[in-house]
Amino acid sequence: MTGEPLVLGVDLGGTKSAASLLTLSGETRFRIAVPTQAERGAGAVIATLIFLAQTAQNAAPDPAALIGCGVSAGAPVDALRGIVFPAPNLPGFPPETPLAQILADTTGLLTHLENDADATALAEYRFGAGQGTQTMAFLTVGTGIGAGLIIGGKLHRGAFGAGGEIGHVCVDTSSAARVCNCGLRGCLEAYASGVSVLKIAIENGYSGEPTGVAVANAARSGDRAAQEAFADAADKLGRGLATLAMLLNPERIVLGTLAVHASDLLLAPAIASMRRHAWNRVTENLSVVPAALGDRAQDLAALCAYLAQSGESGAGNPPPPKSGASDKTCFVLRTAPHLPTNETGDTINAVSGVV
Repeated sequence: MTGEPLVLGVDLGGTKSAASLLTLSGETRFRIAVPTQAERGAGAVIATLIFLAQTAQNAAPDPAALIGCGVSAGAPVDALRGIVFPAPNLPGFPPETPLAQILADTTGLLTHLENDADATALAEYRFGAGQGTQTMAFLTVGTGIGAGLIIGGKLHRGAFGAGGEIGHVCVDTSSAARVCNCGLRGCLEAYASGVSVLKIAIENGYSGEPTGVAVANAARSGDRAAQEAFADAADKLGRGLATLAMLLNPERIVLGTLAVHASDLLLAPAIASMRRHAWNRVTENLSVVPAALGDRAQDLAALCAYLAQSGESGAGNPPPPKSGASDKTCFVLRTAPHLPTNETGDTINAVSGVV
């Protein structure tokens, strides 16, 4: 090996998926991202992940520098077996998909898998807003809601790999409770995820552009329907945070995705709701803060998915990586014949990095 050690990171999301090459200190050397197109089914999604992994692997200046592959998956997983289970945001997957083995067979690399909330919790703990803590929780508030739990400096996956599924904690027991994508009623995710906020705003009478950014801007501009959707989301999110605070008693809760992009609409009212529903001695010294990693979170989550099970990382928190891409990376928008295609045969655009 002549170059610096690199980890191949793969991120499986409900909307977008990506692959990257990262140094052990968290610098991105290459990145490519495409739409997941989960509606096409498991076979198409796995084919996309294989394409992404192979593209990133082929971009490595020294193939021998690749020491392993980390996968961050937006779905329930059995991390130690490398298995992905079906998820509402990834329809059509069989009961157990051996995703880690599939990508290991594709790349020839030792491959480790984590749930995306767990992997991002590790990334924020190691590189971002969780630095300096021993007990913290990370909540992803995006297409769905999940949590990653760090207890005593270690990731807590739970006995069956389902630790941190706070998105499916019940926050509404009324007869009018909303039905969640998981099939249960009253789940936090049914009220406070980005998709749910938009859906509720539309039900309330919002008629603007159907995107999370647009509905947040509408709320800021005084749109009553959008404001009511965010107010209800913040109240329900606070109830979920109160449950988490009472059970885990963490030093810090880090909120990601929607809670970052719309922190002015969600953060303060969610904290106020949390304090109404939890003991003061549990919340008075608890800090609830936005995630710090921004657009780099997915790449660093995939890196940490590998490091968490490989023992490569060592103890403690290393210095945080530079924000943005490294000076050795150039990001471009490109369309190429070998990219995956949609149902009409049109080539999908991909954002990729060139070393």
